[in-house]
Amino acid sequence: MVISKNSATIPLDKKVLLINELLVNECSLLLYSPGVNVWQSFGSFIDSGLASGETCLYAYDESSNKLQLETIFGEALASGRLLKFPLGRGYLPKEIEELGEKLKELCAKARSEKCPARILVDFGGLLTRHSFGKAVSFLKELMARKDESFALPQERKKQPILRTAIVAFNLESLNEEEIRTLLEISRNVLLSTVDGTTTLALNFRSRREVPELELAPKESLEHFVKRHLETIVLSMLSERPMCGYDVIKTIYQRYYTSLSQGTVYSLLYSLEARGLVTLMKGESMRAKLYVLTEQGRALAESRINDFIAAQRYLLESIQRT
Repeated sequence: MVISKNSATIPLDKKVLLINELLVNECSLLLYSPGVNVWQSFGSFIDSGLASGETCLYAYDESSNKLQLETIFGEALASGRLLKFPLGRGYLPKEIEELGEKLKELCAKARSEKCPARILVDFGGLLTRHSFGKAVSFLKELMARKDESFALPQERKKQPILRTAIVAFNLESLNEEEIRTLLEISRNVLLSTVDGTTTLALNFRSRREVPELELAPKESLEHFVKRHLETIVLSMLSERPMCGYDVIKTIYQRYYTSLSQGTVYSLLYSLEARGLVTLMKGESMRAKLYVLTEQGRALAESRINDFIAAQRYLLESIQRT
């Protein structure tokens, strides 16, 4: 089975920042300017965790959140694989304390069920001088959990309880001193601004490797996705069964490429007619999930391997010239 990488994409102006392999068992700090479309990145981050079998916790500023959680992640919410925690309904310092308790519960569940957790907390523009201290305490508590782990049966290597985490703040809600405080305690920092500037800053006291970063023009990325759509869809179905809407949503979240229903469903119908996928009912009973057959899974693995080999050869030949 193809396993989703622990990766992320962040939209800039006319480009997309591709982060290959986020630091595992680490907490990254994201500071973004007002107007930056971070919600699609959040959706991609959550989707990646769900695809890897992780339990995800998403805390968010309810007044500014633009993710339609029930629509996009309805099944994950219903099954308890995605936990939502809206912020801004009451007294924020108290809510942050409750979020800390929720974190403890999630980590205890991850240890007992031997299932890694993924955390995404977006404080948005909620913070004030009365609540900043609580947010810092929560961030420190989250970072302190990086050493917690569990052991799988018959495996010597321990698995981290916390697979990865992102804590995000809207820069508009922070003053200079508060930003400095966050930068001092955070090892991995992403800064995203509306002018298309995104920077990964690392604490140089750390010897951890920097994840691979690339900038891809949105137009080129869209052209690439459409040209290799069948291979991409086969790869996605290797991760887990999906309905047509899931395919459209995931491609947009990962590659910022919008596809019409006609394009996607025509391809899925073709795969079904060729005996590469079969249909099964989803948890909602209305959604029909496309599942790879044995023939489809074999083709998917072959296509993916051929695709990787061809791309590697092309890249190496271009670099030699």
